Amino acid sequence: MSEALRTFTVRNPTLLNARQTARLGIESHPTRHQSDRFHRWAAYCNDRAMPALDSALQDFLRSDESVSAVADLEGPWPAFIEAFYSQAPAIPAREIVNGLGSHQPRTLCGENNRLLFRVRTRVADTLLALARLKQLGNPDHLDYQSLLRIVDLFERVAASADRQLPEAVVRRHFEKPILLPRCFFRLPSCDPVDGPRRFGVVGEAPRPVPRARGCKSDGDCGCTVNEACVEQRHCCAKVKAYVVDLMAVRTSTRCYVPGDLSFVKNVLAGETLATKHRRLEKTEEVAEIATESSRYAEKDLQIDDKSALHKEISDISRSDLALDAGVTSSASWGTGYKFTANTSFSLSLDKSKEQSNKEIRDYSRNVVDRAISKLDETFRTLARTTRLTETEETNDHQFANAAGPNVSGQYLYVDKLSRAQVYNYGKSGAVELLLPEPAALFLALIAGKFGQVPPTAPAALGFTAQDLTPDNYLALAQKYGVDDAPAPPPFRTTLEVVLEAEPGDPKGKNNKSGSHTYSFNCVIPTDYAGTAMSVNVVRLNYNEGGGVSISATLGPNGDSVWHQHGGSSSFSSALPGVEGNQTIIVHSWDVTNFTWVLTVTCNLKPAAKASWQAEVFAKIEQKYQQLVEKYEQQLAKYQEAKDAFLAREAALRLERFNRNPFINRETERTELQRMAISFVSCQFYDRFDAMKSRVKPCGYPEMDVEQADQDGRFVQFFEQAFNWSLMIYVFYGYFWGRKCTWAEKLAAESNDPIFQKFLAAGSARVLVPIRDGFFDLVQYFLATGEIWGGAGAPPLPDDPHYVSMAQEIREQNGNYYADREGRLEVTQGQSVVVLEGSDWYWIYDDPLATPPVVAGVDELKVTADLDREIIIDCKVYRIVAIEPNASAAQPTSWLITLDRAYAGKTAKQLSWSTGALYVGAPWEFVAPTTLTFLRAAAKCLPCYPLAECAEDGE
Repeated sequence: MSEALRTFTVRNPTLLNARQTARLGIESHPTRHQSDRFHRWAAYCNDRAMPALDSALQDFLRSDESVSAVADLEGPWPAFIEAFYSQAPAIPAREIVNGLGSHQPRTLCGENNRLLFRVRTRVADTLLALARLKQLGNPDHLDYQSLLRIVDLFERVAASADRQLPEAVVRRHFEKPILLPRCFFRLPSCDPVDGPRRFGVVGEAPRPVPRARGCKSDGDCGCTVNEACVEQRHCCAKVKAYVVDLMAVRTSTRCYVPGDLSFVKNVLAGETLATKHRRLEKTEEVAEIATESSRYAEKDLQIDDKSALHKEISDISRSDLALDAGVTSSASWGTGYKFTANTSFSLSLDKSKEQSNKEIRDYSRNVVDRAISKLDETFRTLARTTRLTETEETNDHQFANAAGPNVSGQYLYVDKLSRAQVYNYGKSGAVELLLPEPAALFLALIAGKFGQVPPTAPAALGFTAQDLTPDNYLALAQKYGVDDAPAPPPFRTTLEVVLEAEPGDPKGKNNKSGSHTYSFNCVIPTDYAGTAMSVNVVRLNYNEGGGVSISATLGPNGDSVWHQHGGSSSFSSALPGVEGNQTIIVHSWDVTNFTWVLTVTCNLKPAAKASWQAEVFAKIEQKYQQLVEKYEQQLAKYQEAKDAFLAREAALRLERFNRNPFINRETERTELQRMAISFVSCQFYDRFDAMKSRVKPCGYPEMDVEQADQDGRFVQFFEQAFNWSLMIYVFYGYFWGRKCTWAEKLAAESNDPIFQKFLAAGSARVLVPIRDGFFDLVQYFLATGEIWGGAGAPPLPDDPHYVSMAQEIREQNGNYYADREGRLEVTQGQSVVVLEGSDWYWIYDDPLATPPVVAGVDELKVTADLDREIIIDCKVYRIVAIEPNASAAQPTSWLITLDRAYAGKTAKQLSWSTGALYVGAPWEFVAPTTLTFLRAAAKCLPCYPLAECAEDGE
């Protein structure tokens, strides 16, 4: 029965007994090979404790008891398995059995078969655990099913008396499926299970917490395609070639028929209805000139404090002879004690010596304010030409129904009525592939690249005025292009006042100088407040004795700094925010002379600090707003250009996707052929670089001859080894592709339904026929990766694998017809044609054959050509009957009945050829189009074949 007409019946499920199970497949856990671990799992399964079962399975896979590599097996088993894998696929079943028997069973089975039991149970338990957790198909895992088949086969050979098994038994053994315990799979787990890390599945991440049911917001459901550039994996697929009846479905357009109602246009009696459509295209040029300038400013504020101490020493010695009379001297030492001396006549010789030490303190402040300003101006003229092409096209439709009745124009959708027929091209080798998203690369290659870079938004102001400091304001100002930010006033400064006086050298009682008070002016700078004062003692002389002290007082609260005999040379005190003009009061007790440098620490007032911060922040904020406005303008221009680009791309896509269906079929076949060759050959066309873009001496594109020769051999093999023109394919829905591409796939539009399926397909099923005579070369390539049977070079014309260029051109144009011997005689209007000069359908006597052959009609050949295509004068007919021409004397004349009358002119000696077999009856189907049709009684949609047009004058 034809493959296209075969039906299938599914039997009801039945429970198999042990014998039927053994015949059907290989049990993974027969009674004799059940570990204690398996018994615990089975208990969980029987109790329906599936979470506990899954947890136990995961713990087992993470442990060393599981088998993640062949090397995990004990004893000589790893070497035995490796040897089997390397030899078994290439040797007959009989030799496999002999090879198994040649190994020492005791070595592989162990004492009391304990080693065999342990190996088999570990493999079976690992297989079951991965199958239960839905991780068995991971490509990085071992082929546990084949591994279990090898172990089971060894056990059967070792248990046989002569260590032999029939070859048919061995061959079927590797075709049997592995039967897993049904209990583990009748209750699917609801929660996702994390695979073990050592098997390279998911990892040991905690299970996700179930979310509450309900809809997510639109923002949480967004999806973007991963655009990261990834390495191409060079892991190859296992492609199998097989022989099939090559069935193809060919379609032809039968008619265009009216479909559903799409639109109605009504015009009342006496009404004039006008519809105007305007399409405008124009060209506009815009020139833009931009000027850039940058300013660099540097300000250096330098303050130098200088203090110099000059010391002057004088030494005076003198002798005086004085005559003093009537002299009165009075001195007050601050105690009310007075001393008076009256001498009426006195002659005395006074010898005295005087030594004087003077210290002079110089204090000065130098302030240097240096400002450097540099203006860099860069003039950049940007001449940008924006061309907007617009063409005005105005279509004015008027319906003047002045004298007629009411008119109702009915617009109908147009459907395409096609006829399909299944054809059998005979037995052929083929490979069947499932290719993901067949249009992905095609869409990426034809998509235009929008070259403009989106503008970058200015960094948001992530600070306030209060965050500005002298240390960071310049960096923040420069970040936003502010070059005139005012320099900050010092947040802290110092004021120094020199306190200096000489109370005098006492000559009274106990050499004490007494109490003295001095005033010094102190001006706190504007916008500052004194918060602390300190004293540096430059000079301080006083007489020996107790009670010596000196103090300096500043501010309304009487905050003072004190110094007493034996104290430190520097000391300080806090101030409560002293402002304005102040007076420093110095009080000394028994001090001969002193020089103090009083330093007042002044902090900037909060109001002044806030004023500077507000001024700087206002400039930064103003510049930021300018940057935002500039960014918004650039963004608007960018978006406008992008929208125009997308509009042009949409128009180009509409043009590309609505081409002639014949071109669309060629596009589909080209893309599927590219993907199929990559799938089969496990390469992605990276090696084809025989054409060099620039070659010395002229820099023209030239080919590398050696590389071209190597690439050409590969190209020729894949172009000739498969019948790409007979490739059959079916497109599957968008949902089999990446989820993030679903919206893009559904947005593709084409008036060709098949091409639209191609654009939106998530997967494609492809059957690629192998050229007759090339099955051995393809099989050799699939096994070894070597082209042309290992020879590496294409065959020469005398080789049976040689394909001529004429043959390739015929096949590329869809000519798979076989030329036949003899000539035809045809008569217009007759359905019977006469074949002359061919004994193809005749058998001659052969008395030597066993049994002897009697001359007559070759029924096999006649039957083989019934319902076959016959091509006469480029027209295709169907052969209905073939019988000998009774009026001919020789069996070289035949009568061939066609399915319809011959439509051409009467002729003789016509060449003829045959094609594929018709399978079943043709059928018709309707496909929608994007066309519309205005219904009219006198106009009909076309049906094919259309009437031939006669030339003028005929």
